[in-house]
Amino acid sequence: MKKNKIFVSIASYRDPQLIPTIEDCIKNAKNPSNLVFGILRQYSKKDDFDDLSAYKGKPNFKIKEMLSHRSKGVCHSRHMIQKMYDGEEFYLQLDSHHRFIKDWDVKLKKTLGSLKRSSKKPILTGYLPSFDPDVKGEARLNEAWRQYIDRFQPEGPIFIFPETIPNWKCKKPEKARFLSGHFIFSEGHFVTNVPYDPKLYFHGEESSLAVRAYTHGYDLYHLHRPWLWHHYGRDNYSRHWDDESSWGDLNKQSFHRYKTLLGMDNVRRKHIPVYGLGKERSLEDYENYSGIRFKTRQIHQAAFDRTPPPVKLKKGESIDDKFVSQFKYCIDLHKPNFPESDYDVWAIAFKDDEGKEMIRLDASEEEVQRLQNENPKDDFIRLWRQFETSKLPSSWLIWPHSKSKEWMNIVEGKIPLL
Repeated sequence: MKKNKIFVSIASYRDPQLIPTIEDCIKNAKNPSNLVFGILRQYSKKDDFDDLSAYKGKPNFKIKEMLSHRSKGVCHSRHMIQKMYDGEEFYLQLDSHHRFIKDWDVKLKKTLGSLKRSSKKPILTGYLPSFDPDVKGEARLNEAWRQYIDRFQPEGPIFIFPETIPNWKCKKPEKARFLSGHFIFSEGHFVTNVPYDPKLYFHGEESSLAVRAYTHGYDLYHLHRPWLWHHYGRDNYSRHWDDESSWGDLNKQSFHRYKTLLGMDNVRRKHIPVYGLGKERSLEDYENYSGIRFKTRQIHQAAFDRTPPPVKLKKGESIDDKFVSQFKYCIDLHKPNFPESDYDVWAIAFKDDEGKEMIRLDASEEEVQRLQNENPKDDFIRLWRQFETSKLPSSWLIWPHSKSKEWMNIVEGKIPLL
C-alpha cells in the first residue's frame, strides 16, 4: 500500500474544464504531493482546450490519450483508468468538471476514517452540488446533496435524481442507496474488489455499481458537506453519443448486461466473472436494504418517500407490505404533429404487447395548452404519465380532439423494451 496517497481518476471527453479541474484539485489540496492522477483524455483534433502536455512526464501523472471516435463510453473509460491504479491507499473518482474546497483531501480522509468506526469498508459518494464555470463567481451551491430513485426506465436501469439532504448541516454522512459515477471516495481496495465493467455504457452505471459494492461488503454514504462541486447541464459540450453513430448498439448491449447481472425482464440472472456480484451479501440483502426489487421492478414506499436506508419496519410489518409496481414514462411528441390551437382533450392510452388497452390517462384542455406553450424553443412536447402496474406496457396512443376539427389523426409510439 502506498500510504496516504490518493489515486485521482478523471475520465475526460472533449472537456474544456479538464485543465481547470486538475489545477483546482491541486491548488486546494493540503497535501498535493500525495495526489496521483490517472487521466484518460478523449480528444478531437478540432479542440485545443484540453492539451495535457504540461503534465506529461511528471511522476504523479499517469496519462492515456485517445481520439474521441475510438471511445466506447464512460464505463469503458473508467475501466481503463483503473488499470493505472498502483496500490494507492485511497481512491477518488471524478468527472473532468469539478471544483474543490480548501483542504478537501484532509476533510475526505478524516470523514472516511470516522465512518470506519462502524463500517469495515465505507464509501463516500453521491451527486455533488452544482457549480457553473460560465457564471461570475461560478455560482457554487452551498448545500449537500443525495440521490433518490425516480423510476425504472423501460429499458431496465433505475433513473436517479439528486436533491438537497434535509437538514444537511448534520454531523455525519447519510446512508445511501446508490453510488455516483462522478464522486467516489474510498480506500484503494475498492478498485481491485469492484472494478468497473467495461461493457456497460452509461445508464445503469451507478445503480449496478451500488449493488456490486454492497454485495462485496461496502457501505454507502452521502457526503454531508459541500466540499466538492460538479458542473451539470453542459448543453454546449460534446458528449460521446453526440459524436458516435454506433452508440445505440453499445447502449443496447449495456442494457442486456444490466439485466443479466440483476435478473430483470425474463433475462436469467447469471454470474458475470470479475464484474459480478460479491459474496459478502446477497442481491436480496441489497434489495431489502434499499427497498428496490429488480426482477419485479418494484419500489418500496420508503424509497419513494426518500427516507434514508435501510428500510425500517414497524412491529409486525413485513418487508413485502409496501412494495409498489409503478410505471413512469415520458412521451416525446414532435410539435408539428399537433398543429391546432384549440384542443380540448387528448385521449391517451397505454397498451400491452397484445395491443389491448391497459389504462387511459387523458390530458385535459388546460394541460394540453400548458404543454403546447411551455418551452417554445423546443421542438418536442414532454408528456409524462405514471401508473401502478405489474406488467410493462408496450406502446402508447394519443388521439387529439380539436373543437373546430373534431377528432384528429392518432399518434402512436412503441415503448423501448429490450
